[in-house]
This record gives sequence, C-alpha cells and structure tokens, in this order.
Amino acid sequence: MLSIVVAVVAGLFVGGVLGLACSSAWAGVLPALLVMPVVYVLLVRRINKQVQAAMGGVITAAQKGDVDAAVGMLGAIQLRFGRWAPFLSSQIDGQIGSIHFMKKEFEKAKPFLERAFVRSWDAKLMQAILLSGALDPKKQKKKELTLAPVDDLLEKTVRFAGKQGLLWSTWAWLHWKNGDAKKALSILSRGKEKLGESDAHLNANLLALQNDKDMKMKGYGQAWYAMHLEEHPAIYEQRRAQNVRFARR
Repeated sequence: MLSIVVAVVAGLFVGGVLGLACSSAWAGVLPALLVMPVVYVLLVRRINKQVQAAMGGVITAAQKGDVDAAVGMLGAIQLRFGRWAPFLSSQIDGQIGSIHFMKKEFEKAKPFLERAFVRSWDAKLMQAILLSGALDPKKQKKKELTLAPVDDLLEKTVRFAGKQGLLWSTWAWLHWKNGDAKKALSILSRGKEKLGESDAHLNANLLALQNDKDMKMKGYGQAWYAMHLEEHPAIYEQRRAQNVRFARR
C-alpha cells in the first residue's frame, strides 16, 4: 500500500506548489488528481518487474526440488515488496501456505492460508479442507466434518473463481463424503451453470449423483491428489507392494 501513499503525497505536493504559485488552492486540484494515478501506475509497474525477476529464483528453486529455499525466497520478496503493492503480501501468503499444505505441514500452512488473497482460490480451498476436518480419517469415516465454515469461505471464493471446476467439485465432494449428496448435487449444479460443458469431470460427477452413484475425483489428476483427500494410486500400489514383500519374508 506504500505505492498509494507515495502517489498521494506526490499529488498533494504538486497541487500545493501550483496552488501557492497561482495564489489559489483550486489551481492545484486538477494537476494533483492527474499526478496521483500516473505516479501510482509507474510505481506498481516498477515493483511488478522487480517481483517477477525475483520470482524467477523461486521457480528455479522449486524445479530443483529445493522447496525450503523457494519458501525462503517468497518470504524475502514479501518482506521487501509486500507493503508496496495492494494484495501482493496476501498473494505471497497464499503461495507459502500452499507449499506447506502440499508438504503436509498443515499447522504451518494454516495462518498463511487464512491470510491468503480471496482470489487465490487454491489456497482458500486448502484452508477450507483444513476447516472441514476432512484430513482426519476418523472424522471422514464417521461423517463428522465441519462444513458450515467451509460453506461460508467457499461462497466468498467462488464469487471470484467461479470458473474453477476443481473448486466446485471438491466443495461438493466434502458434502458428499459427509453423507449429504443433496447438498453436493446442488453445488455441482451451480458449478455447471458457471462452467457449462468445459469441465467434463464436474459434469460426470453431477450425472453420477443424479443416478445415486459415487463421486470420482481422479480425473483432476495431481491437482486433486495435492489436496490430500485421497491417496494417489501410485503411492497406494507402492505401499501395497512393500507390504506384500514384507509378508513373504
């Protein structure tokens, strides 16, 4: 937000100087109003270029598998630029929280996800999953998920991310898993209204629930398994093979 402060100060300065020069406060009003947005746009562009350059290092570290280094770089970017551009800090919070979540560091992820920008739908979906208690196998099995706060959070999120099929489908899956197929069907129907025929997986699950069948989320691939709500088939098979080898000894 410092970019806004600087822009306002610059505008007031120009307006004040012109007002004094012309012996009329009104003479400086229009120039001040013109200077403010110009200064703001120039500052934000400069900051965005610096942030994009710094993000190159984050991407490189992530590609090399050095996740801790990537998180550290994101924190440094946030510390340096977070106060200068609107919503930048909350966007970085969402990225850091998502990384911790994918590493199953859920307690570390929680505060970052809570601060994440509402348009960062994947971060807000992860926050919703934590709120639901769905990562606890016992709560899943007993159908004791806490979904009221999930509904409140995701209602806000879909206002800005209504075209994200995984968001609608996961939201519906949480209700279906909790034994409320009617609510899940309602959510998927709303998702279809937004997406039309563009998400085949959502449409398939909508049809499945209409025919009293189970939801299947594997079509979303790694994006679904990153939510940790179901085990990846490859990991399951690997663990199963290890158990078989152990049993034969």
